[in-house]
Amino acid sequence: MGKLYFKYGAMGSSKSASALMCRFNYMQKGMSVLLMKPKVDTRYTTSEVVSRIGLSAPCYAFDKDENLAKFYEKENALSKIDVVIVDECQFCTKKQIEQLRSLTDRIPVLCYGLMTNFKGELFEGSKRLVEICDSLSEIKSICQCGRKATMNGKFVNGILSTEGAEIDIGADEKYKGLCYPCFLKEQRKAEIYNKIIKHLNILKNKEDAGDWSTDLPMDNIVLQKPFVVYDEEVKNFVEDFKDVDVKSPQKFMLIDDNIDALRKITVKDKDFDYMMALIAYVLKLEKEKPGLLKALIEDNTLTKWLRQIKRSVDHEDFS
Repeated sequence: MGKLYFKYGAMGSSKSASALMCRFNYMQKGMSVLLMKPKVDTRYTTSEVVSRIGLSAPCYAFDKDENLAKFYEKENALSKIDVVIVDECQFCTKKQIEQLRSLTDRIPVLCYGLMTNFKGELFEGSKRLVEICDSLSEIKSICQCGRKATMNGKFVNGILSTEGAEIDIGADEKYKGLCYPCFLKEQRKAEIYNKIIKHLNILKNKEDAGDWSTDLPMDNIVLQKPFVVYDEEVKNFVEDFKDVDVKSPQKFMLIDDNIDALRKITVKDKDFDYMMALIAYVLKLEKEKPGLLKALIEDNTLTKWLRQIKRSVDHEDFS
């Protein structure tokens, strides 16, 4: 009597490579292997299981409506099958997982796949496997920070996305295994980016960001030093930026707070957090040095900083 095994891992954890090595081990011992995967997996080819490290093997690709138990019976009648191996099992339906479960009264069934989608939710096939498998084991991989990867981040133009259909086929160009803290960090970065970067085109080449004003004098004494009344576009940018939790704006305290020094700051190759902290620093200085923001907008310095934020995320020049 066999067992139903579910071997899961985050993106990039060598699940397909493990499935192919398992196939090799069985075949090396003279056993017959039925290697399968859902037809929806079209990353490389529909007729093979392919690993990033270069391993591959022909397989049978099945539709979501196909009865896997009946297919096994048909193939087993032609030539005895000793084990079934399923790659990308998360794309199986609940019913197909139950069909695979029914085969284990005769042979082992090994399923390899993701536990959760890019939204952090269980796939239908994975959920049913967790509920009825005999053996549940994790294929571990690491996040870019060195911690264990547990989440599957989907990136669109460099920004983490949790929107869209559950099944969105892609490989390294779209998905990345992340630990939970890094997943939350990328989520925060996406929220900030989407809120801030929309102002890039609005503020670019802006010739007049606002008008200077003072309170009315009383007995020839000005009650308040001149300040800038910014237009709605600038006010909207400032309001959106106030909602952002910027890390370490104090890192710029050693920079001269005059406009010439700020204009000369080299931003090439600076990362997202650096640029956000730089803008936060300028908004803080504006309270002490009215008109600083106006000057940096009108000479396109702020546009340059926003452009670097965009470039640091999507690695593409803004046009």
